[in-house]
Amino acid sequence: MVTRQFTLFGRGRAFSFSADNVLDCVLSTCTTLIEKAVLILGPLLIAFASVIISGLSWTFFTILVPMMKQDYEHYPFGNLIMVAHVSFVLFLLTEIVFNYFMCVMTRNKGPSYDKVVRELAEVTGFDYPETPQDVQRFRRDINDIMMLRMRRRQARDEQLQQQLQEAEEGQAESPDNNNSLTLDSPTKSDQNLVTQRKTKTTNGSPNKTKTSAKQSPSPQVIRSWMIMAPDEWGFCTRSNQPKPPRSHYDHVTKTLVLCLDHYCPWMFNAVGYFNYRYFCNFLAYVEIAMIYGASMAYRPFVNSSSPQYRKQVLEFRKTGVWKHLYAYTPINTERMPISLAFMLCLAVGIAVACLGGFHLYLVVTGQTTIEFHGNWVNKTKAKRLGQKWRNPYDLGWKRNVQQVYGTQPFLWAFLIPSTREPDFLPLPLLGEDGKRKHLRKKRDKLQLHSGDSEQTVPLTSSSNNDGDIV
Repeated sequence: MVTRQFTLFGRGRAFSFSADNVLDCVLSTCTTLIEKAVLILGPLLIAFASVIISGLSWTFFTILVPMMKQDYEHYPFGNLIMVAHVSFVLFLLTEIVFNYFMCVMTRNKGPSYDKVVRELAEVTGFDYPETPQDVQRFRRDINDIMMLRMRRRQARDEQLQQQLQEAEEGQAESPDNNNSLTLDSPTKSDQNLVTQRKTKTTNGSPNKTKTSAKQSPSPQVIRSWMIMAPDEWGFCTRSNQPKPPRSHYDHVTKTLVLCLDHYCPWMFNAVGYFNYRYFCNFLAYVEIAMIYGASMAYRPFVNSSSPQYRKQVLEFRKTGVWKHLYAYTPINTERMPISLAFMLCLAVGIAVACLGGFHLYLVVTGQTTIEFHGNWVNKTKAKRLGQKWRNPYDLGWKRNVQQVYGTQPFLWAFLIPSTREPDFLPLPLLGEDGKRKHLRKKRDKLQLHSGDSEQTVPLTSSSNNDGDIV
């Protein structure tokens, strides 16, 4: 096979010209280009969002407020109503700007990340590796465990696929228990594999396993996090550090993010554990603002082509001066801003309503967007087997909301801007042990006085460590 040298993005690399290598090169190049494009798009979208917020604010205070003042001047409490409108808009602007700024500026790494990870390791009983040697040893052990589980999962899926095909062809008989695929306990078999690897490493270099080139592909793509227990720690090979439960690597920000939901180009940041509350609040307040803006701009938008507007045009032709002869009827220079504001509020309101409704469902059910797709796959598989699947992180809608907004009353946490970090750990745990350490200290003090103790209730799920339905 001929190997040639060529340059990719300014770096010389040697490639073998085969179908697999060419495909990998094309996919890698496309992925890199997409990541760079999304990264460049972030600041542009932030500037565009700032222009939208500024433009809608200018339209309200310079066009709609004078119209409202003209309409309310004959009301008994007209001035009080005007103050209420302006105060409400200022409140919405404050909440939108604050939550948007915090969602953009909140980092998913640094001292806060390290602190939460250590607290989570302490609660889950995980021996966090401290030295580089411990990190590499943990990485090798996790790779061996994941390899064994992946092979077991693929074998099980292949057998299930074969059984379904035989059942469809009418050639399969009722399966015998002795012929069914038997799997060892994940914990014992995983530990045996790690022990064997360590023994081989001590005696000499481990033998390389040869895989057949004709091996049939897996019927579906299996991610490593889909074959792990809900509270199990893994290893992130890209960031070279232990991977806490519910965490994922973001390829745009190059960061391991706790409870990663998605990367948002409008935020120029990954939405995860530390800024998900800001993101949800931003969507909620934007939706409220768009509903208010569309309702206030609707009447001037309709009147911009009404007989009242044409009468104002005739009056202008006589006097040469534009006057608001009728309430909520714009003059010539106000038609374009009013029309843009109404259509923008309507379009953004519909889009944010769909996105916000989906995230409201995620908050209530205790999921992230990534976990939603994983649970969807598991539900489909469970339905095919005549079984049920339950999200292992679902602790009930009330506790699920507290995972995002904390232990404070919801209205207080929603209405009052705050830079506090989440009150609960990324991994939902029943009882008080799911809270952050500073909140658990208060509980410990109360227990010292009362003499009571509370045990942590482990996560329960409808899957074993292989991610299979039981």
